[in-house]
Formats: sequence, structure tokens, C-alpha cells
Amino acid sequence: MAEANAPNVALDLLRIHSIITRGLNVATEKSQAFARQGFPDASTREGFVCYARCWVSVLHSHHLTENELVFPYLRAKLPDAPYDLLMSQHQELVRILDQIKAIIEEVAADPLAAAPLTRLNADLRRIGEIWHPHIGIEQDHFAPDKVGPLLAPKEHTRLSKLFAEHGRKHSSPGDLVVPFLLYNLPPEQRAVFARDMPFIVTRLLVPWIWKRKWAVMRPFLLS
Repeated sequence: MAEANAPNVALDLLRIHSIITRGLNVATEKSQAFARQGFPDASTREGFVCYARCWVSVLHSHHLTENELVFPYLRAKLPDAPYDLLMSQHQELVRILDQIKAIIEEVAADPLAAAPLTRLNADLRRIGEIWHPHIGIEQDHFAPDKVGPLLAPKEHTRLSKLFAEHGRKHSSPGDLVVPFLLYNLPPEQRAVFARDMPFIVTRLLVPWIWKRKWAVMRPFLLS
């Protein structure tokens, strides 16, 4: 069994899955509620739009990181995992995400947006039907106890930084996405996730410089 406090890149993947899953759940629940009741005010609509855009960007970047870095690396270590199936599921998710991205912009442009919100909710539910079995496969084949013993601690640390940098590079804008990542995790997981981020990001940019931009998403984030 992998040591609890040892570096383990599989735990990083689990945290990203948790962020994306919570984002999907929140966006699904809120899109349904707002389609029925409308947005209570313009600030809530702006916050929801920003939150949904971040979720799409993070999911896109996560798939790209897995396709380009994670799966090619692990294929040599764990050759029996169904990589082709997982990548085909990524392609299916991307097709729906592209539709979702367009619908979000409709919501941003329409103060009422009942019709696009209804379509958004339907597409989010389609994502959920694929996403949950998809991460179940990944988390079974790339479980921390399986991946942990395969690599030296320094290699786990190197890969964690490499994958995180790749993900941040391909998700934007940073002043919204980084707070989205941090505050879709509970505090104890957030502290671990933030550990490898630059000090200036976690102690200056997020709580001070960027706060005015991402604060609109607060109603949808964890405290």
C-alpha cells in the first residue's frame, strides 16, 4: 500500500476529478434552477457564466493533459489500462463541451436565458452520463495504491508539477480558473492542492489582486 504522506501523482488526478465533478454538479443543479426561476440579479448571472466557463476550460485542459502526458507516460507502466476507450470518451465529451461552450455565451447575452439554460442543463446531464463511468475506469486502473509503488518519490513530484503546469497552461483566464480550482475543493484538500503553486499566486494574486474578478463566483464556490 502506498504511504499516506508520500507524493503520489494519482492523488493529484483524483483531486482534479473532484474539482470537475463538483463543478459539473453545481452547474447542473443551478442551470435547472435558473431555467425555472430566472436569475435573481445580474451579478448572479455573471457569476454563473464565469463559473461555467471555468468548468469547461478546466475539463478541456484536463483531457488534453491526460491525452498528451498522462496516458503516454502510464501506458508503459500500466499497459493493460483501456487507453483507447478513455481517449474515445474524451472525444465524445469534447463534442458536447463545444456545444456547452456556445450555450454559455447565449446565457451571457440573454438576461432571461430560460431556453438556453434548459439546453445547457440537458447537455450537462449528458456529460454526467459519460463522466462518472469514465472517471470510474480511470480511478480503478490508476488508483493511488497501484501507481504509487511504480515510481520513485522524486518522479511522482516531477510528474505532479509537469501535469499541473500543463493543465494551467491550457486553461484560462488564470484569474478565474485558479480560484475555481482552489475553491471547488474542501479546505484540507485545497491546502494540499495549493502546496505546489507559486507563493505569489496563493498568497497575493488570488486573495488580493484577482479577488475583485473572481468574487462574483463566490455563491457557487466552497468557503
